[in-house]
Amino acid sequence: MSHWFHRNPIKPTEFVKFELKGVLTTDTCSKICGELRLRRDKLVGQFKNASNDLDEVTKEFNEYLRLFAGFLIEIQSSVADLENKDAGNKNSKLIPLIRFKWGNSMLPQTATEVSDTWFEALSMIQCMAMWLTKHAASMAGKDEVRESDAKECLQCLRQAGGMFQYVKEESARLSGANEVEGSDFDPKVMETYILTATAEAQEVIVARAIEMKHDDGLISSLSAVTASIFSKAEQSLNNLPDDQFARWRRYLQLKHHFYLAYAYAFLGQKQLSEDKCGEAVRACKQGKAEYEIAKEMAAMYATATGPGTRIKPEQHLFFRRIEPLLNRHLEKAERENGFIYHQKVPDEIPQLDVEATYGLAKLDSFKYPPPAEMWNTAVYSAFDLTKANMPDFTKIKKSKSKLDPVHEEKIYQTEKDPSNSSGCVIA
Repeated sequence: MSHWFHRNPIKPTEFVKFELKGVLTTDTCSKICGELRLRRDKLVGQFKNASNDLDEVTKEFNEYLRLFAGFLIEIQSSVADLENKDAGNKNSKLIPLIRFKWGNSMLPQTATEVSDTWFEALSMIQCMAMWLTKHAASMAGKDEVRESDAKECLQCLRQAGGMFQYVKEESARLSGANEVEGSDFDPKVMETYILTATAEAQEVIVARAIEMKHDDGLISSLSAVTASIFSKAEQSLNNLPDDQFARWRRYLQLKHHFYLAYAYAFLGQKQLSEDKCGEAVRACKQGKAEYEIAKEMAAMYATATGPGTRIKPEQHLFFRRIEPLLNRHLEKAERENGFIYHQKVPDEIPQLDVEATYGLAKLDSFKYPPPAEMWNTAVYSAFDLTKANMPDFTKIKKSKSKLDPVHEEKIYQTEKDPSNSSGCVIA
């Protein structure tokens, strides 16, 4: 399952001091803000390295969100209000007290800011989702990808997709969030992140199905569904400027055609087993044609503009292992048809089954964790708003100053040839 995934830069952010001065009337209030400052800084630092331990980063992420919960909802209100967009009267009184500034993964020159703690929470959840996709890429790029690595990769992608979905659903809380075209709160960008995580989770399932030698028809159908999701993801980026989005778009296009190649190759195998040899030859030829288009897209990706991973995909094992498979399937179909069946090879492109009923990746729903034990009604009440400066209630706007890009550790990608067709070691 040695896969290659395009990855966009992690979101940059400005350091937050959590200084509320006179608002903090007790030691516990001060302790909460002090811990938030330290935990946030540590968590943002962990996002720089995709190979960091999954459990450790997840723990730090959840602890930060739990400690931050009192800035989102009234503590005496139900935790369910974190999920309820209509519970406006249950919002925390602390929401507008701190101004947060975040960059965007696809707009390196544009930062946005607002005095709204939900902006911070949703941006941090996006950041965690992005890190999870990068961690998945690091798992899939090992020299030997074992079953446990494949499971962790799939888990990360499903969780990331669920987080992206949560942010999209909750972004209505933020005034003006979708007005900056190409930002991480642009509905088109959010939808693309959701679909990309879903499609890449499907990739892991397809690799598993190939390695376990499942039915050729099932593999073809799963591959066709995967191709379809990548196509929908690419279409979500329509009308966004090529200067920023061309590279991401080419990635989605090449993956679309790559999995169409798989779909037709395994459809050919299925038809050959059903003595439909002429149709099998046609399907395998279409698989080869889709692979050639994928190679063209890969070459365009390598020179496309926009942020994110910069390699030549066609040199990666991900590409190198499919061509022999396509050749074997086509040669076998042509050999059998020439010796035994002598069937006419149709001109029409065969229909793919995109209605797979099982083996499909499902996203893990994300729920905001409950408030930390440090929060209670008395502590929440001890934040004295009469001592606060007048809050800024304006909507999200572009910042006048830029944020430095995050200096991320490079994600390791093996150059070792796998000993099997999928690149996954079942152990």
